[in-house]
Amino acid sequence: MKKLSFLTISILVLSTMFGCNSSPKGQEQTEEVKTDTLCASADDLYADFEDFFTNVFNERLYEEEGFLTGKLCTTKLLAKLKDAYDYEGEEGYATWLFRSENQDGPSDEYGLTKIVYEGDGWFKYDFVDMGNKGSHRIKVLVSEPTEDHIEYFIDEIE
Repeated sequence: MKKLSFLTISILVLSTMFGCNSSPKGQEQTEEVKTDTLCASADDLYADFEDFFTNVFNERLYEEEGFLTGKLCTTKLLAKLKDAYDYEGEEGYATWLFRSENQDGPSDEYGLTKIVYEGDGWFKYDFVDMGNKGSHRIKVLVSEPTEDHIEYFIDEIE
């Protein structure tokens, strides 16, 4: 039942995001995540992040600009991703920082293999990207929880 609830919540979040927060093509998203509404709260608030991020990674939602800018990253991380995007004459986000920088690999295998909460909002995740193994650490902030809803925002990536 927990998986069904998470799936239902994920669908609602994604449908709301794409239905209400999408920018017309060619216009930059102006609504950015404000860090003053976030809290680095008690460890139990991070309990469902593992399921959330597994879905984000495996479905490559971090590559969708509307999700990246509106629902996933703080303004701090967005600035880092924008700064790391180094294609001359183009603007964008270095979404490859969530995975490996490899363009090719020995196979098409891709997915999150492990995610571990390290404390103080930090998670380490392991993955396979085109058959190449890798890992990163991310710092996660949590919105002030309401009765039945918590939002997660990635603030740092290493």
